[in-house]
Amino acid sequence: MSSTSDFAHLYTTRDEDLIAILAAADAADIALHHPASVRPQPPARSAASGTCEVLLLGALGCRYGMLAGGAGGHLIRTATTTVLVDPGPAALSMLLQLIEQGLFCWSELDAIAVTHLHPDHYADVIPCLEGMVSYSTDGRKLLLANPTAAARFAAFSPYHAGDGGLAELVTLAHPETDGPGRASITVGDVTLHAVPAVHTEEAGRSRSAIGLIYESTIGHIWYTSDTNLTDALLGHVAAICPAPTMVIAHADASNIDQVPGRAEACHLETRDVPVIAATLRPRHVLIQHYDLAYSATGYRIAQAVWLQRQLDRSNLPTRVLPSASGLRLVLTDEEIVDYGVALSSDAASAVAGYLRNHSCL
Repeated sequence: MSSTSDFAHLYTTRDEDLIAILAAADAADIALHHPASVRPQPPARSAASGTCEVLLLGALGCRYGMLAGGAGGHLIRTATTTVLVDPGPAALSMLLQLIEQGLFCWSELDAIAVTHLHPDHYADVIPCLEGMVSYSTDGRKLLLANPTAAARFAAFSPYHAGDGGLAELVTLAHPETDGPGRASITVGDVTLHAVPAVHTEEAGRSRSAIGLIYESTIGHIWYTSDTNLTDALLGHVAAICPAPTMVIAHADASNIDQVPGRAEACHLETRDVPVIAATLRPRHVLIQHYDLAYSATGYRIAQAVWLQRQLDRSNLPTRVLPSASGLRLVLTDEEIVDYGVALSSDAASAVAGYLRNHSCL
């Protein structure tokens, strides 16, 4: 770590030598604006052919989970494609840690997706977009967003997204979504489908957010994002993927019993997971987006154990997985073949240990 004494010689340096130092800094700054001069990043470890990797950049969400630094979204990676989804305020820090470990590089990122305009889902989108386009070597990158986020990004920062912006802005929306947009888009070997979400994005607007379905060689992953559960929603998901490989469920509260008014929070709850499992029969449900009050590792594992017992008693094939920031799951079309810890923490180690030791592989 540098100290003041390391630079003491500058106090007595000649003016012409100081000017040379400043000129060198100016030249380096100008060079950064030319893509050919951007310092290349070492190649990151990519997903193996025929697999899809889900790397969690934050297991928490909601207001207090975000303030605790836990909302960062996730990466979806195949052998040739990487998409960053819902980069909340922890995303940039976690991606930089992955870069330091050689587990990620900006140049591999093909698109960033935002499901709605709440800060635990978009707060780090601008610096992540800057990283994505600054190291791009293979064409223009994509910013995918629901109608509200797309309109606000285009108005707030046209330099980054919109006509002539750094990234091509694509609005995604389901026919049931409040606002126009494309129903799906293919990025590399991953197709992203918009599905409805019932979530209060703004006062009086509960149909403008979206969820996403990722379609790749391993099948389909439904990312619920923030939503209440309805029969109509399950029907829309089933129309695209009748039997998803995985559901990434934002079931952030216990509420095992129905409590009047609790659904106004507009998130899934523990009691919704058996309904999803019975209707869609996914191979796995990954619980994500815990609020701070539910974020203790013991709670996460207790919730998963309780749910697994309910599903087992109903002879449902679904495995319930708790989550942790830094957890890395590798899926094939048949199963999860690896649980790794990309960013080490006590929670990630405990959750990975639970998954490995309780028939989740």
